[in-house]
Amino acid sequence: MPRTITRRVQGLLGVAALVSFEWGGAARAQTSDPEARPTRGVHVAAAARAGDADPTAVQENPAQLALLPAGGLALAADLWGAAAPLPGRGAGLFAATPIFGHGGLGFGLSRVAASPRMGVDEHTTMQLGYGIGLGRSAALGASWVHVWGSRFGGTDTFDLAASARAGRHAALGLVVEDVGAPRPVAALPGLACLWAGELVVRPLGTERLELSAAATHVEGEPWRWIAPRARVAAAVASGLRLYVTGVTLPRGGQFAFARHADYEAELGVALDFDHLGVTAGARGGFPGVGDRGEGAALLLRAEGQRRAPLVAPTVVIRLNLERVEDDAAFVEVVRQLRGLASDPGVAAVLLHIEDVNLGLGRIEELRDLVGVLRARGKRVYAYGSFPSTRDYYLATACDAIVLHPAGALSLTGFSQTVTFYKRAMDALGVNVDLVRIGEFKGAMEPFVFNEQTAPVRANKNDLLDDVFRRLVSAVARARTAGGRVLDEARVRVLVDRGLFTPYEAQLVGLVDAIEDDEELEAYLAHALGRSSVAIREPDSSPTQEAWPSRHVAVVLVDGAIVDGASHRLPFLDDLTGSDTLVAALEECRRDAAVGAVVLRVNSPGGSAFASDVVARAIGKLRRAGKPVVASMGDVAASGGYYISAPADAIFAEPSTISGSIGIFGYKVDVRKLLGTLGLGVETYRRGQHSDYLSPYRSWTDEEIKIAAEKIRHFYDLFLGTVAEGRRARGLTRARVDEIGRGHVWTGAEAQGLGLVDQMGGVSAAIDLAAQLGHVPLERGGLPAMAILPRPQGGILRRLTGLGDADAEAGSALESLLRTRLGDAGVASALRLLAPFLLGNGSGIEARMPYDLEIR
Repeated sequence: MPRTITRRVQGLLGVAALVSFEWGGAARAQTSDPEARPTRGVHVAAAARAGDADPTAVQENPAQLALLPAGGLALAADLWGAAAPLPGRGAGLFAATPIFGHGGLGFGLSRVAASPRMGVDEHTTMQLGYGIGLGRSAALGASWVHVWGSRFGGTDTFDLAASARAGRHAALGLVVEDVGAPRPVAALPGLACLWAGELVVRPLGTERLELSAAATHVEGEPWRWIAPRARVAAAVASGLRLYVTGVTLPRGGQFAFARHADYEAELGVALDFDHLGVTAGARGGFPGVGDRGEGAALLLRAEGQRRAPLVAPTVVIRLNLERVEDDAAFVEVVRQLRGLASDPGVAAVLLHIEDVNLGLGRIEELRDLVGVLRARGKRVYAYGSFPSTRDYYLATACDAIVLHPAGALSLTGFSQTVTFYKRAMDALGVNVDLVRIGEFKGAMEPFVFNEQTAPVRANKNDLLDDVFRRLVSAVARARTAGGRVLDEARVRVLVDRGLFTPYEAQLVGLVDAIEDDEELEAYLAHALGRSSVAIREPDSSPTQEAWPSRHVAVVLVDGAIVDGASHRLPFLDDLTGSDTLVAALEECRRDAAVGAVVLRVNSPGGSAFASDVVARAIGKLRRAGKPVVASMGDVAASGGYYISAPADAIFAEPSTISGSIGIFGYKVDVRKLLGTLGLGVETYRRGQHSDYLSPYRSWTDEEIKIAAEKIRHFYDLFLGTVAEGRRARGLTRARVDEIGRGHVWTGAEAQGLGLVDQMGGVSAAIDLAAQLGHVPLERGGLPAMAILPRPQGGILRRLTGLGDADAEAGSALESLLRTRLGDAGVASALRLLAPFLLGNGSGIEARMPYDLEIR
């Protein structure tokens, strides 16, 4: 347990001890079991004060409420004869839920029957508890208890608690019950507080084997009168656990294990059925003097979290890829698919491939994951109405492709479109001064030329050739089976034809079946050889995993890189701020629980300064001993590659757009436009270049030289960062300059050049990061993960600080402007001005061409 948490726990218990000492009075019931108390609720089968948390934590250890992964309900019952020497006969209802991010709230209501032999009257207890988390693995908690009936009727009392998990192998729970020595009437002594502690050990780091040692002691009695408890639990199969609990109790002035001591034992089984569970145990009381007695304990659970089920129904999971709007959602899809691959209840996965808004890099990541599913024995089907070429590229990785009978297949290939604004800007009176390093650095060409320069045009055609060859090859391999042959030449002919009705697509071998939504279930059942199947949406509920220890932090770089904090402008994608990224990386460096970092880059670059700042933060993180693995999505070019270069390893997909190592700078002059509008500007200056960034004049020849020197400086920094990061791959500064100069490469080409280490997506990067950082794996083969930077609310809320209604109004306004003005022109204007509106005003960019999107 961390030292600071240990101090907090010691302080909590010290305060509890002081309070109980001051309030005095030790009045113990005439029984050997210290838990047979007039303020305690029903006995809970397999009760634990440390380890896994469930709704009964409100009674057993309220600090555990803060460690609940999801809310739930529990019903406990304990049945035996009144003469049996066992405490806690009765029934209870418990409910709990996480609340306020790092806390948990619980409620309990128990009716406890009278047990004269144990000195307990019939009574009812109501509990309200709250736990607050101290990081991922520790918590403090308290509960208020009100009692009805018995001689303590109308009494209020309080419990204090602490809980901590030391990695995957140990957990500790400490509870002080009845703090303040509650008393039924002022004339009688108060009820002495009960001290209880439990240490749980998992030798294998999982719930497969769990050993527990616990003890309880009543304040004011000799310390030799401690009641020790032990529990052993073992998972013998998925969803099936056996447990045995033993308690030895002191009698008279003896030790617990002395002659004539009392004993209690419980032997039971726990069964899990996904979100439901049942625990049943046989109890026995074995007093050293007197008659023994037997009973039974039962616990029923309904929880928001998922547990590994004993029996899982066979289902088909439908995954709608239309809902993937950003890279955070994409990482969640990756996690879902990895989980489905290891879920025994999943017979098949149905991918809905309509309007998949992903680039080719992430399409190939999904193709990789489809391969994982199929290798694990899961069938994968693609279904859509109007799949595009990109949708179809993903579909060819599946076992079968199904089209809606009223749909169509658009296998038209790929294209890029460049819009040039030079003539329009000349007509408006807007001039752009451009200085760049690298003949392939074509981001600003649409603003300064009327057509693409030859090097940039050749680079774009090379990119299209590379990704198109890969598409043709993938379709030919996938659709050559079962006696049909589609070689690459035939595929090229079909692409040139382009559009197919469902029946035409089936006739030429591009799809396997034509079914509507109502027929789809019967088709899947027949394909799987079953009489029927259930199609379900994926369950996004949290799963019960091993106790958190080290984890992998996935830091998302999604969108253009800008100075300052992350935000968004209308018509543009999210903008990732260097301040936001550096704060996330610094959090990873300070957090001892972060074993490794995956830098997930889906960015075309942006501000050269911001890119350099982030790259330095990554170097600092590595020097602190944290492995960093870069994962490139659809695009990780220019500034996106700048920040990836310092990583320990770089992953990309074959069609990822990368490279573009180069810098450019520019300035916008709108003086002529202002004159056209009837506006005039006068500038007074002291210093020849004091207004060199002014938007009201162009650069002089001398200022162009100054700008070129600044850009050369940033380019040298860029070259040095890449050369240092890629030194193990044999790249020198001269070699980086040779393959740089703004040249854009696909991931496959970049690997051959040494700019990328391995082909693979974020899933493969997470696997390597876990290996390098010695992070243990959870069920499903992935480590525990934290996604950074943490979301700060809606996009417009982050931008403006407005409420939900205002955010909706802002979205409506954006939609209206898109309709009236068109995306391309307004977006281009904002891209042109963004470095001056959002950055340091230098206009120095490490950015790949804006229009380099393959459609």
